[in-house]
Amino acid sequence: MRADPHKLDVFYKSPSGILLSDILSRKLNSRWHDLSGQDVLGYGFCEKYLSSYKKTANRIILALPKVNLNRVDSGDMHATSCITEDLYLPFSDSRFDKILCVHSNVDPSNFDLLLKEFWRVLRPEGQIIIIASNSSGGWIKNMGPFSEEIPFSRKELKNSLVNSGFQTTNLTGIIHLPYRNLSTKNRFLYILENMSEIIFPYFSRVVLVEAIKRLYAEPNGTPESIRINTIISSNPLANKTLTEQREYD
Repeated sequence: MRADPHKLDVFYKSPSGILLSDILSRKLNSRWHDLSGQDVLGYGFCEKYLSSYKKTANRIILALPKVNLNRVDSGDMHATSCITEDLYLPFSDSRFDKILCVHSNVDPSNFDLLLKEFWRVLRPEGQIIIIASNSSGGWIKNMGPFSEEIPFSRKELKNSLVNSGFQTTNLTGIIHLPYRNLSTKNRFLYILENMSEIIFPYFSRVVLVEAIKRLYAEPNGTPESIRINTIISSNPLANKTLTEQREYD
């Protein structure tokens, strides 16, 4: 099943959704402390997780595939939003410093194509974080969209990233127990969550994987140049300066 946009909105307003987004946001902020002056792409349902960077990032763009969602609501983020055609991103090469992918609803058979597009629009040494449902955590039910999305294993995510020219730098499990209707003020659950990652890291409901774009990677233990066939998009959305955008408007 794929996460429905209306269900996503309803879930993230519920007590369980507020708790989940708080835990995920803490994990994200622990990896990306400061995005001052950087250009950021959010692919999927990302506004909840990128809102804390809106005052410091140079630009935040929210993108969603046309086949999955019929609108993008950036709320009060003052971010540019767009609908993409299939898996192709309407941006110029090496445009972004960071890419966050959450609730992308991408089928596993097309996942590698999306990663190659991410590689194309990401600047050298740029970082990408993917937050996805973990196939080893299916025993944890009622986790909203993460219980409905097509899951990935840690190995699948890592192999796909490496094959697309990325070098993984972090793999973290998130949500190890079926938290329901708990308050974000309960500090014990955050301690328990951190302990669970150490005790049984592979059985989380959600997995966060971070990777970096390297022009030269070592997928087989020896240096090898990674060449990705790029797709040049016409009229790239993020290729204009703010002044050019105002003149265009």
